[in-house]
Amino acid sequence: MMLKIPERKHSTAVVYSSAKEDEPGKRKMSRRTFILSLIGGAVAVPAVLGSYARWLEPAWLQDRELTCYLDRLPPSFDGLRIAHISDLHYRNQGGIGEVERLLERVLAKQPDIICLTGDAVDRRLDNRTSESEFVRVLSRFRAPLGQYAVLGNHDYSRGEDLATRLLHEAGFDVLTNTNRVLEARGAKLALAGIDDALDGSPDLNQALAGIPSGTCCVLLAHEPDVADWTLGHEVDIQLSGHSHGGQMRVPFIGPVLLPQLGEKYPDGKYILSRQASDAPLHTPLTLYTSRGSGTSLLPLRFYCPPEWTMITLRVVAV
Repeated sequence: MMLKIPERKHSTAVVYSSAKEDEPGKRKMSRRTFILSLIGGAVAVPAVLGSYARWLEPAWLQDRELTCYLDRLPPSFDGLRIAHISDLHYRNQGGIGEVERLLERVLAKQPDIICLTGDAVDRRLDNRTSESEFVRVLSRFRAPLGQYAVLGNHDYSRGEDLATRLLHEAGFDVLTNTNRVLEARGAKLALAGIDDALDGSPDLNQALAGIPSGTCCVLLAHEPDVADWTLGHEVDIQLSGHSHGGQMRVPFIGPVLLPQLGEKYPDGKYILSRQASDAPLHTPLTLYTSRGSGTSLLPLRFYCPPEWTMITLRVVAV
């Protein structure tokens, strides 16, 4: 008798894997590689931003154009074009090449007046060669109605005026607490300037002395926040610099650091109303604060490129 051995059924084993097999051509990133990549990015980003702030943006000179309507501007001066330059800071890292580049931009626009609102130099020039080089280039800034300047805090060193002589030699009329009255077809426009408010001896009353009452007046003042003093005087527009717009700005936040008397009105155009009943004028004061073309302290700019501005004065339409 034969015994029939039953057939054995083969069971199928199912193997579960906790990880998918690598796709062809792809390699897994190890934890060590991932961490090293993060570290590399953390080092590279500041290095790139630092290089940009040091070498690229400070050289990115902007040509701004601005129209300002003034209630008291005589029709004879309607359309007057003022080249507003500020804060050259000659010899603070930058050299004469930056001033020459600014010169070319300004002269190409053919302004009627050139106004420099302080900090022409940054420290004592170390030799006569540096002085003569600076005067040579600065003397090429020319406009039909003249070149005017005021001093800034960096134009002084321990109370010593470093800039007035050089500016005079270059053909600039330095308005230290004084004014000039321009005339065109019987109408007048006053151009006044005050000494630096931090290191000089500013006297706004003296600066405006002798200007006929009712005359439209442009004031040059290095520090923009002195506009709060200016509101109490017969001034229609104030041009300033000093703050550099903050020089280093954080997007959506603003300047990292602002200087004294450059904190309230650090950058751009402001229209300030005169609300006091005893104010000499009841028309607003226009203030423009330039970012300047140079740098101070550190030769860095971020989100705040250097500039010069062509300001056109216009009569308010009635």
